Amino acid sequence: MPLTLELRTEAIAHVEGGLILEALEQVEVLVPRTPLRPPAVHVLHPRFLGFPHVLQGFVLCIYLDASREWNPGDGAQGFLNRLWGWFESAAGARFNPHTALFHAIGGTGYYAEEATTAVVRKELPERSVRVGFVPRSLRRYDLEFVLSDDATAAPLWHAPAPLPLGVGTSVNELAGKLDDPTLQHGGKPVAGISPRRELLWTTLRAAAKRNLDGQPQPFVLSVPHPNGGAPHVLVGAVDSKTADALRSDSGVDDAGILWWRVSDERPSVTTRRDSSRPTKAFVGRTVLLFGCGGLGSWMADYIVRAGVGRLYLSDSAAVTGGLLVRQNYEEMDVGWSKEVALQRRLSGIRDDVDISVVEDFEAFDLNHPDLIIDASVNLALGQALSKLSPDVTVVQVSVDPGTGSHGMLIVKATGSDTAILELDTAVGAAVQDDPSLEEYHPFWSGSDANSVIPTRGCSVPTFHGSAADLAAAAGVMVSLLGTHLLKPVTGVHLFALPHAGSAGGRSSVFIPYP
Repeated sequence: MPLTLELRTEAIAHVEGGLILEALEQVEVLVPRTPLRPPAVHVLHPRFLGFPHVLQGFVLCIYLDASREWNPGDGAQGFLNRLWGWFESAAGARFNPHTALFHAIGGTGYYAEEATTAVVRKELPERSVRVGFVPRSLRRYDLEFVLSDDATAAPLWHAPAPLPLGVGTSVNELAGKLDDPTLQHGGKPVAGISPRRELLWTTLRAAAKRNLDGQPQPFVLSVPHPNGGAPHVLVGAVDSKTADALRSDSGVDDAGILWWRVSDERPSVTTRRDSSRPTKAFVGRTVLLFGCGGLGSWMADYIVRAGVGRLYLSDSAAVTGGLLVRQNYEEMDVGWSKEVALQRRLSGIRDDVDISVVEDFEAFDLNHPDLIIDASVNLALGQALSKLSPDVTVVQVSVDPGTGSHGMLIVKATGSDTAILELDTAVGAAVQDDPSLEEYHPFWSGSDANSVIPTRGCSVPTFHGSAADLAAAAGVMVSLLGTHLLKPVTGVHLFALPHAGSAGGRSSVFIPYP
């Protein structure tokens, strides 16, 4: 049984554009059986219809993220304070209607927990057209506007107005909502406008006849946002039995809608989660990576996720089982060259990045990329990179041989005439003369005393380090490098991971040059 509460709200200040409250507002509160979920609150009138953070016209969204905002330990007092705060924010116009993604369709999604996901990455055309869905997995379909041979045809419908009361659970109910979004006309369209029921069924039937028997029939619904901007996108489907009936021109009175989950990745509605971080500097860049091992394999992963436009990989060494301890590979990569295995793995992260293997190093134009990362620890390569144009940012990265928990990032920034080897030598001398930087001396000592021989025989000495060490160091390096791409400065970064044991030393330092 819900609880009825009456709140005297005449003391709440009203701001233009805010929710207009009556002196006495009545709400119903439904308390769940488990304290893990917050109480639900709704009103019994349509006065709040279409206002931000009002779902389906009646439910008040007082917890945007209940997992972090709902504290059962605060008890009834905490809940009532939260409810009162909702009314204060609503009346004070402190809700942002432009960022209310689902408000165009009543403030909530409709998909089931196990629903198919539709990926939408391009803006929808403004007219009603036939679109297609391309299967990528058992759970994912990508929306496209030029039908390919393997696409499932689907109609695109445009709602004439926002749907603050939702979209319904059947085709006929959806048609009624499109005819009368706020039920001001008794569920019928405005005089002079034909009902949409026949249109929906006609376009569903036409699309179904282009698809194979036994397939569900999807559709796309574009709903204008009440505060302007990009429309909201919904994807639904009728089941295969209904679709087969449509294909055979059998009579269909109505059918339930299976609403799909929509991964809306259109730039007009999606903000990158890293848009305020230094890694944003990689967006659209062309990067060449030498060395796809302990550091390079992890750095490549982070750079691809950061939005790099094109990535070239160079490392012909083979993946072996022992490398899986710390490098970004898996069992199925063993036997392949690192560059090929990493290309395959990275291609699974993003569809829109161009990842290539450097087939012929001698013929490759090293002045072409925006950024060259040398993670190879190769002296001959360092000499070659020292001859490049000042227009290219060149970086060398490494970790200490003893633990893999101290990192070094040498940056020859764009516009600098300093050769990367000159920078390395000059800064190395300064570091070795500084007692407070003693823990970083091994970077220039040239000794293999702290290295490890991974297998018996003539095994090349390598550095100690775990996947956790190297992935953490690579993440620091990619973020630091992003700052140099945003603001070019030449110099050397030295840093120690928190567990490196740098007591009495300096855990992070940047040495500019000259």
